[in-house]
Amino acid sequence: MEMSDEIQDIINENLVHLATTSQDGKPNVVPVGGIRAISDSELLIVDVLFDKTKKNLLENPQVAIAVEVLGKGMPPRGYQLKGRAKIFTSGEMFERAEKMVEDMRKRWRGHTDLKVKSAVLVKIEEIFSTVHHKKEEEE
Repeated sequence: MEMSDEIQDIINENLVHLATTSQDGKPNVVPVGGIRAISDSELLIVDVLFDKTKKNLLENPQVAIAVEVLGKGMPPRGYQLKGRAKIFTSGEMFERAEKMVEDMRKRWRGHTDLKVKSAVLVKIEEIFSTVHHKKEEEE
């Protein structure tokens, strides 16, 4: 499944919520700022604080990501993306995650203690709009 440029931009510019589930079905959802679309079907997430999330990903790689934009002079936009996650603790994806954190440090002064534990690559399988668009009534 391919993400449009609009969806990629919304993900790259906003806080998202990442939902995971343990092997026995217990859900967990966390806000994530360290996330970027690295292709039209892949997201890279930086793990700097994951605990339950990482445990869940190791047990069950299926994830859901929710993002929405309200205000900003435009109609509301929101999406839910579902996919499969893979964890990297070294290699190219890990190095890309470290670069993302370095860029975040420059933008968000004061977060100098962020250390990458792992990189999470999500392959997008489904995309849904979460905003109901009311059809205009004909006159």
